[in-house]
Amino acid sequence: MEKPDKQSTAHNVDEELRLRVLERVTVMNATMLKRLATVASDLDAERHRAALGGLDGLEQQILAMRSLLLLLP
Repeated sequence: MEKPDKQSTAHNVDEELRLRVLERVTVMNATMLKRLATVASDLDAERHRAALGGLDGLEQQILAMRSLLLLLP
């Protein structure tokens, strides 16, 4: 029985991790876009306090998304 090629196995693991990171970032992006659409609707309706609430914490989500993307080669 042949042993699996370590380089091939490492490549498969790297690719799997890359796909998982991209999947997570895609979900995060969709969530942020929904929030921003709600903020835009609030602003159109002149509900500035609601818009502020929608923006709360968005910076942390952007930083988390950026950190995940920095993991990719």
